Amino acid sequence: MRSIFTTPQFRKDLAEVSKNIFSKAEAVLSMLKLNPVDAALKSKKLKVGINLWRVRVGTHRLVYSFDRDSLTLLRIRHRKDVYKGLTF
Repeated sequence: MRSIFTTPQFRKDLAEVSKNIFSKAEAVLSMLKLNPVDAALKSKKLKVGINLWRVRVGTHRLVYSFDRDSLTLLRIRHRKDVYKGLTF
């Protein structure tokens, strides 16, 4: 199982989401810990950046990166805003 790291921006984004999205995000995170590219999640690799992926969480998108030992959560925002200001 991978260690999970979060960015300050992710923590700020998470505090602003609704309870419904928060509960969906918890379920997605438990699956991401086991397999970040699980077919059930329908995760997609982003064309920009090195090793950036995204997964749907309702109307929101969770952007993350991973390696063999860790999972780094970068952003969780509404799908129209998630890529604005994304630094990589």
